[in-house]
Amino acid sequence: MKIVLTIFLLVVNTLWITVAAGNPLVRVDLAGKNFHLEYVADPESRRQGLMGRDSLAADGGMLFDFPQGTQPRIWMRNMQISLDLLFVDNHGRVVDIYQQVPPCLSMPCEVYPASQPLRFVIEVPAGTVEALQLESGMQVTMPDILQRPVPRY
Repeated sequence: MKIVLTIFLLVVNTLWITVAAGNPLVRVDLAGKNFHLEYVADPESRRQGLMGRDSLAADGGMLFDFPQGTQPRIWMRNMQISLDLLFVDNHGRVVDIYQQVPPCLSMPCEVYPASQPLRFVIEVPAGTVEALQLESGMQVTMPDILQRPVPRY
């Protein structure tokens, strides 16, 4: 009986942690540095993004996974922190970079578009691109993510 109770409590605790944390974390390597990014692949989570956050860990951020053929356009409405944006294709190659993107304080907000259809956008703390000397064409290491099915709309 104690074993059953222990297993039950572990399962409940794991579910509570998953709900409390919100989005699952995934590991991504940018220029040799590990990042633990929140993974979002559904429309509502992508829409919410990092809005309302007042800080971000140096190795934190968000990985947006988009449906096939999407040409993302990111804006900083309701943001409180500046970010670096990396637009990444379905092979994990950086296509576009926007650095030190500030929050939008009033409408209309500037829009940061991808130059082509692609699968991912990575948002990391402002200054990451410069600190790691990231450039277009670089490879992002994220084999577990690239193996996931492309999300649907």
